Amino acid sequence: MILNGKNITKKLEVNLKRQIKKLNRPPCLAIILVGKNPASLIYVKLKEKKASVLGIKIKRFDFPSSTSQKNIIALIKNLIKKTDGIIVQLPLPKHLNINKIIETIPVELDVDGFRKNSLFVSPTHQAILCLLKKNKIKLAGKKAVILANSFIFSQPLKKLLEKEKIKTEILINPSKQNFSRFDIIITALGKPYFIKPKMINKKNIIIDVGYNRVKGKPVGDVDPECQKIATFVSPVPGGIGPLTVFFLLKNVYLSAKNKQTLLKK
Repeated sequence: MILNGKNITKKLEVNLKRQIKKLNRPPCLAIILVGKNPASLIYVKLKEKKASVLGIKIKRFDFPSSTSQKNIIALIKNLIKKTDGIIVQLPLPKHLNINKIIETIPVELDVDGFRKNSLFVSPTHQAILCLLKKNKIKLAGKKAVILANSFIFSQPLKKLLEKEKIKTEILINPSKQNFSRFDIIITALGKPYFIKPKMINKKNIIIDVGYNRVKGKPVGDVDPECQKIATFVSPVPGGIGPLTVFFLLKNVYLSAKNKQTLLKK
């Protein structure tokens, strides 16, 4: 069965749009884009398009790939009192220190949930859990594996899954191997078709967070042939992506709502 994120997102958007209209003013999200990474450009356009539909304002700031860290940090500090959320589209050029830039964003505006003490849960992590729950998949007692490139992504997700009583293991930059011993396989490697049919079985639930481009088309980390074997597979595109954008914008709404609540006190 295909885990369709688009259909779930459409239903969730109806309520969020209604809630946004109740605010005294539209929420505002600042997006900082450095360079012209093709995937980043696509992500930003998707966020802009969906924000427009929901009634959220976008302030977009584009920098050349050669820009200095000082320029980005200065902009972030200038935006703090003017927006309800600030995101820096990743990846960044290698000469920039991602951690120092992210740490400049106040926790109450870190709608991407990157900071350790952020007030918000990562939109991607929320999307993964939502996709599982909305498809009425029993979570307690399951064994999961997160295939990722870093602990920055995987460690907070592990904690989130363990709250649902899912025993979770992390594999950083794993080699090709058989993953069928796990009930849930979450892959965010950015390696096209890394997961092959011979590496899984019919009981597996596969969440594909990977985004790659092959011959100009978006593909995930999972070979489409796996859809014929596994119990559940989230496709790319149309799986985690739409839900991730939704939860990002929902975080922006929550930030704006918190600000308005504080002003009333």
